[in-house]
Amino acid sequence: MEKIKDICFKIYIFFKNIFSALLPKKTYEKELSNEKEEILIDFEKNENLIEKNHKYNLEDFIKIKTLGKGSFGKVLLVKNKYTNEHYAMKILNKDFLKKEKQINHTKTEREILEKINHPFIIKLKYAFQTKNNLYMLTDFMIGGEIYYLLQKKGNFTEKQTKFYICELVLAIGCLHKNQIIYRDLKPENILLDKDGHIKLVDFGLSKILNNERSISISGSSINEINYYIKAYTLCGTKDYLAPEILKGKGYEKVVDWFSLGSVMYEMLTGFPPFKEKNKNLNIQIYNREIYHHKKISDLTFDLIKKLLIIKPEKRLGYNFDLKEIQSHPYFNDVNWDFVYQKKIEPPFKPYFNNFEDVGNFDPMFTDENIDIDGSIVSNNNQKDQSNISLLEMKEFNIYHDFSFQKNDSFK
Repeated sequence: MEKIKDICFKIYIFFKNIFSALLPKKTYEKELSNEKEEILIDFEKNENLIEKNHKYNLEDFIKIKTLGKGSFGKVLLVKNKYTNEHYAMKILNKDFLKKEKQINHTKTEREILEKINHPFIIKLKYAFQTKNNLYMLTDFMIGGEIYYLLQKKGNFTEKQTKFYICELVLAIGCLHKNQIIYRDLKPENILLDKDGHIKLVDFGLSKILNNERSISISGSSINEINYYIKAYTLCGTKDYLAPEILKGKGYEKVVDWFSLGSVMYEMLTGFPPFKEKNKNLNIQIYNREIYHHKKISDLTFDLIKKLLIIKPEKRLGYNFDLKEIQSHPYFNDVNWDFVYQKKIEPPFKPYFNNFEDVGNFDPMFTDENIDIDGSIVSNNNQKDQSNISLLEMKEFNIYHDFSFQKNDSFK
């Protein structure tokens, strides 16, 4: 853009010189200086207009490092070629999503990332697709995963744990207010920003509950009852799953509070409360008594036990959700407005040398070749679509409303 400015200004100078003899020298120089400034201001405005109208695709981002890899795709650190801003780019292969019947889950994730605005929930910045893949870009959380930090430290202090739990409580409460069950709360899905505050990420298993209306007639009166459909899908990570998910009889938002109790216990001890070597899911494991580790105070353990109650209707959070959680004596000294406004000093601030530093992420991923599995297609959208068959176009149109970019993505 700077080169374009210079070229256009030189053209302007060429024609201006033709008429320069008609003006006194000092007046001309003053005019020229003022007009150059005006031209540059106009170009800045046009540059912003061009960027705002630009539809982003894969070619607009520089791939830097692999940050993580999951069941349905991988996450890369990328940089915007025009603004130099860094993002986490989640890449999902369409064929794999179709094979594993994850299309609806992916659409749900895309919807949640755009819809929810909360300081402790990751926000969608860009979304686009190619013939083979889907791409979702969010802010790069340079502090890395809580899981990786926990691995290095072994366990957290009660003070550090409480800081993270308070922010998680508000994040989960926001999801529940929007009728969303998260369903995959675990240390790997809790990331830290540059200051040490958390962000909840990865909504690939989340469920948006539908509000249904039932009409019952009793004598001469008609009663309308609003209720929420339960979720039935068996999904999540086994060390953090609520027992009712395994029973197959349906479950509600309170499953997330059970997972919070499991994550809290692991932060304090270094291992989840229902850890089992066997990879198979066994509901009998929930009959095991939760060990009161010496590192856990009585008040903290009381909260954990109430979050991990087996029967959901007796579990803390079942009746009044967020308010019921916040009412526990463990949180008596918490100023929730300060938590939401990030006015509480984080107990740990991530170290990094620059904004491309991936030292807070697992080297198992960051050392990996970013194109190692061939899942990343380097073609842009236009090139991809030029060779799409009718069948492929039908597949492409499944995600017809997938593309997105925030209006405030530009500075």
